[in-house]
Amino acid sequence: MVETPVPLRLEIDSNKIAWLIFDTPGSRVNLLGSGLMRSLNRRLAELESRIATGYPIAVVLWSGKPGTFIAGANVEEIAEIEDAEDGRAKSAEGQRIFRRLERLGVPKIAAIDGVCLGGGTELALACDWRVASDSPNTRIGLPEVRLGLIPGFGGSVRLPRLIGIQRALSMILTGRSLSATTAHRYGLVDQVVPREGFRAAIATVALDAVLGQVERLRPGLSMRDRLLEGTGLGRRFLFRGARKRVLGATGGRYPAPLAAIDVIRETMDLRIDEALAIEAKALGQVATTHVGRNLVRLFRLGRAARKALAPEIAAQAGAIERVAVLGAGVMGGGIAELVAANDISVILKDIDQEALDVGLRHASELLRKAGKRGIIAPAEVGLKFALVHGTLTYEKFDEVDVVVEAVVERLPVKQQVLRETEKVLPPRAVFATNTSSLSVTELARAAARPENVVGLHFFNPVHRMPLVEIIRTESSSEAALATAFGLAERLGKTAVLVADRPGFLVNRLLAAYLNEAGHLLADGADVAGIDRALKKFGMPMGPCRLLDEIGFDIAGHVAKEMTRAFGDRMRPSPALDMLTHLGRLGKKNGRGFYTYSDREERVDREVSRAFASGRRGVKTAEIVDRCLLILVNEAMYALSEGVVARAGDVDLAMVLGTGFPPYRGGPLAWAEALGVRSVRDRLRELSDLRGERFSPAPALDRVADAGGSLTVA
Repeated sequence: MVETPVPLRLEIDSNKIAWLIFDTPGSRVNLLGSGLMRSLNRRLAELESRIATGYPIAVVLWSGKPGTFIAGANVEEIAEIEDAEDGRAKSAEGQRIFRRLERLGVPKIAAIDGVCLGGGTELALACDWRVASDSPNTRIGLPEVRLGLIPGFGGSVRLPRLIGIQRALSMILTGRSLSATTAHRYGLVDQVVPREGFRAAIATVALDAVLGQVERLRPGLSMRDRLLEGTGLGRRFLFRGARKRVLGATGGRYPAPLAAIDVIRETMDLRIDEALAIEAKALGQVATTHVGRNLVRLFRLGRAARKALAPEIAAQAGAIERVAVLGAGVMGGGIAELVAANDISVILKDIDQEALDVGLRHASELLRKAGKRGIIAPAEVGLKFALVHGTLTYEKFDEVDVVVEAVVERLPVKQQVLRETEKVLPPRAVFATNTSSLSVTELARAAARPENVVGLHFFNPVHRMPLVEIIRTESSSEAALATAFGLAERLGKTAVLVADRPGFLVNRLLAAYLNEAGHLLADGADVAGIDRALKKFGMPMGPCRLLDEIGFDIAGHVAKEMTRAFGDRMRPSPALDMLTHLGRLGKKNGRGFYTYSDREERVDREVSRAFASGRRGVKTAEIVDRCLLILVNEAMYALSEGVVARAGDVDLAMVLGTGFPPYRGGPLAWAEALGVRSVRDRLRELSDLRGERFSPAPALDRVADAGGSLTVA
């Protein structure tokens, strides 16, 4: 009879140490779902009985998954929380099980080798000792606020009591994870031991813990910190400052960070069971807010995007050991740095030594900054830069697995580069063009092996923007697509598969949004008012400020391409042409909507005069409606054309690629919250008032008439 795999095994070794081994069947990582929690509860009951008889003498929490301890809670189950009471009850049940672990009458040791996040960190906090490996994969954190949640299995209560209020606030409010050494410095981890021989080291710690001989370093607090954290006045100052910083950064749009501050403030001096009850109630409240629902949905969409290819297609991905980047501009240098930062050897090629030197310096500077910010270990900066090889020739291109082409945005130039490069590449190598607007299908027609050509559209700045659009041509092979997805995953990016249509997805929708800002200027709105309205909505910057960043020449070129493809609804407003004729290109020549010579950015007087005639002002509500509803409408056109497979891809791509406010869930989720029929009716009204470009897309009309949902359109 075949034994059914279980997510949690209990093994007791010859030293009478119990090893609780988390090993979820059929999964690469352990997640704290209801099944695993029930299994943990049963094992704890068994341990209680065994401990009463004299053994085991210690309990070790161990992972059977290489490179991970526990990666957090099961987000699918979080999405199923029905209401605040359901969330509170589920939090309380998790807390009860962790308290049961905490009360075992023997030393408990969490053996952390690899990723330990969310509920995994909270589980470790319920142990007596936390020992981490020195593996670079070991990261410990509480990222719940990024899902609109707070740590709800005891983390909001136990962490500040262990490492202090200020450090706990830093971890919980940012959601950032710590390396093993930083966690040790914080006092979150008791010991860091070599990855080699990790199990033997843990067994030694367990035996020493039984004898009371484990060394534990508790970082001391300065006199200032003792006054801040140990007195009522000091704590009021700390919590008031934390609240002010959160409100400044989020505008109060995200409830979870504020709830976390309140929980820590209210529970620091309470008995633990009273404190946990407050934490559970707060978790239930934030888990069911509209913001929380949106953030959880976006997380699930991101995970689904990583599985966009069917398993049989994903299995065709080629190995990626060496990448080449063609073009050493800002984008090319940024891509080369990103590849090297992820421990892949990269060739950076240009035809000009000066340009190559600039690209190499850019890559070096990005790595150095990453080392300063702790994103990579400072000692690794030089080692990673050594993976970047600058060249003016095609030397060693016969060893390359993927080429990322990032040369000038001119189709004939890209086609010539493709023809040259293909001659020296291995037959299986993938050629990925980083174009933002050109047809990848047209480019592939110049290829001897068009099946190896795909689009790989990075967003600037490459090291920060999490999105990559992967463009499938008419002839892209499944193996090439799978390899492109594999590279995106290795680089830590979320990839969305898009069809080869003008502007792809993000730039197409962004073009409609930015173009409407120009129409608003012509209709009497002012630059500052437009930008203020969209920033108040939650966009990271206003459309006029964004046009300055992009450059009026590039925006004008894209607008013409969009008009050729989509006709009058994308016809460019006259505003950009007017400014270009005034010699303005945007930030690149210091002359855009704003001035950049002074310390304080302000709208340029010449721009104000250019649009002053007939100014009558436009209300904020109209600015938001026109810029964003036209974007939503264009998204419905794109969906009906099959540019992306799912409505969720639109929301995910616009949040990750443009900074559309995550708390609103993406443009389609935002429109859904307004009401589909209300959106359609407002577009009809705008069409009557402002022109046919606002005429509702047929797909939007159909959804509105059927009473359907935009987010599943």
